[in-house]
Amino acid sequence: KRAFDVTVASLLVLGLARIWWLDRLTVPLLDESWLELADDLSRQLGLGNRAVRLLKAKGPAMPMTWGIRRPAILLPADAAAWSTDRRRDVLLHELAHVKRHDFLIQLIAHVACAVYWFHPFVWIAATRLREERERACDDHVLRAGASPSAYATHLLEIARSLRVRTIAEGSVL
Repeated sequence: KRAFDVTVASLLVLGLARIWWLDRLTVPLLDESWLELADDLSRQLGLGNRAVRLLKAKGPAMPMTWGIRRPAILLPADAAAWSTDRRRDVLLHELAHVKRHDFLIQLIAHVACAVYWFHPFVWIAATRLREERERACDDHVLRAGASPSAYATHLLEIARSLRVRTIAEGSVL
């Protein structure tokens, strides 16, 4: 019983360490067009004074958001080649996570799983929370005017490029 409790807590700590490491490994994205778009979308979402850092991975990466006081959005190295629509859709999705405080909420869910590891409904709730969090941000992008088929294509191409690069480098997903 205790060993599993420690294992779940260790996984949480490892996940936070990975985010800390990503935050240190990445470089700020200084492209003016990205920064202007992020500022415009942040204003539209009403983020106010919550400055969001844009970070660029050194290689392939799935766009993601983390941080509570200093939120960050990670973009893959090839994001500079993205179309304006893809940039808008991805940033809008990630900024919706920031607006909803999803990182904090998911962190609380992980702590609940660590504390109540023995209760299956906690795990089910955490999984549902993660799924609904993504769905809510996708819905936000679609309500903002993105074409559903174009948005789906963006997501598939990002995932496909990540998978192709990872396999080409010899890693297994």
